Amino acid sequence: MRLDNDSKNGFKEIKPAPFSSVGKTPTASSKANSLSLKTRTIAFAMAALFISLIIAIFFLPRWVADNSTTLNPTVDTTPPLATNAPSLPIPASVASESVANPLSKDANMAFRKEAQTSLQAVLEKQKILEENNALVWAGEAYATGLNHTMRGDTFYNQQQFAKAVEAYQQALTIFNTLYDKMDLLYQENIARGLNALEQGDAALAKHAFETASLFTDASQQAAQGLERAQTLDAVFSNIEQGDNALADGRLAAAKKAYQTALELDPATLLAKQKLRETNRLLVDKQFNDVMSAGYVALDQGNFATALRQFNKALAIQPDADDAREALQQTRHQATAFDIANTLKKAAASEKNEQWQMAVDLYNHALTLEKNLAVAQTGKQRAQARLAIKQRLEKILSQPERLNDKKIHAEVSAYYNKIDKLDNKGIILAKQLADLEMLLQVSATPVKIRLQSDNLTDVVIYKVGDMGIFETKEMRLRPGKYVAVGRRNGYRDVRVEFVVSQETSRQIVEISAKEKIN
Repeated sequence: MRLDNDSKNGFKEIKPAPFSSVGKTPTASSKANSLSLKTRTIAFAMAALFISLIIAIFFLPRWVADNSTTLNPTVDTTPPLATNAPSLPIPASVASESVANPLSKDANMAFRKEAQTSLQAVLEKQKILEENNALVWAGEAYATGLNHTMRGDTFYNQQQFAKAVEAYQQALTIFNTLYDKMDLLYQENIARGLNALEQGDAALAKHAFETASLFTDASQQAAQGLERAQTLDAVFSNIEQGDNALADGRLAAAKKAYQTALELDPATLLAKQKLRETNRLLVDKQFNDVMSAGYVALDQGNFATALRQFNKALAIQPDADDAREALQQTRHQATAFDIANTLKKAAASEKNEQWQMAVDLYNHALTLEKNLAVAQTGKQRAQARLAIKQRLEKILSQPERLNDKKIHAEVSAYYNKIDKLDNKGIILAKQLADLEMLLQVSATPVKIRLQSDNLTDVVIYKVGDMGIFETKEMRLRPGKYVAVGRRNGYRDVRVEFVVSQETSRQIVEISAKEKIN
């Protein structure tokens, strides 16, 4: 609406906002009809604007007041025209109220200013309501508000500003009520649509989101909801397939069906819940299968496989007490089996007189259980027999040491001690037999012949001084001997020789023949 500067009594005439008649309140399903109504509304508004131009050119000059010069001609304080609003018929009661307002000029001016302010607020709310398709969801109430606005425009043009204020305030009250309901209606339909999506009601979901889409939808929830509603039947068809597969125990097929449902609509809570439950059942099944394989291996004594399976089960369900207990049981049985097997091998080693191996096996058993008495005593026994074996091997490898009477006596005493042992075994018995023979041989003198030049003084270590001779026969116990010959003016001569039973009647020549220059 516009005000012209040349109105009567210093006031500008306000042009009514063009309205069109409104029928019954459209529903969400008649959204297409509301769009055609908007098209007609634009046409009516253009016609009203054309008529307003004619009135402004030919009739407004007659309404200019004599005191129009008191207004500032350069400032347009006219409230904005209620454009694009449906044209409504002017009520007869308003048309008849054409008598000038008897209020004083100052009071009328105050009401005029208030009317302009009220109209501005009305137009702002009307614009928002139009953008949110109020004609569709609040047709009767919205039409009533438009009628009050039209009445206000008429009163304003008749310079009955107090009544214009009243009419504008009535319109504003209605528009504010509708404005306050917008968010509630939007949220209610969004909630109704989301609930319908979760219930699988595609028709209800579409209706709710179509209604919500009438409002300004910055969050795009309504649009997204409509998009989800398009695939809702297919989503719930896959959910039903998954339920049937789950009932038959076909977990993999159920999981695939629920995943397909989520691919169609990733936001479906029911599909998410069922997929999560199916995955849990799959994990439980995998856990149980692995545990069963572990127990089978345990029963078969395959501890390595059992441990591997139970550790795998624990990785699948880290909080599973069953897997922890199975691991502990397996380790205990594996240790007990290892100990028993080790002791068995150690006993066999003792029987075979493999004393070092027996010691090593008993040590291994003690690492498995440090206070194992049978392993402790077995280790001591094996170590003692190992020491005997090693000492006898050393004696037998050095028979010449028995030439020493003291050593011979010590070895003889040791032989007598060992010979009293029970369960000597084949190896020890042979060692003792060899030692007995060696002792006998080493104690039986062997006849040998010493030959010299009757000029060399001969000494045999550990035997004595032989003096100067040409030929001398004597008996010596088997063993290694060293003879040294000395002669003035000649270099000493050293002769090493071995006496044994095989070297009977051996001839040993000892003569110092190399002169010293």
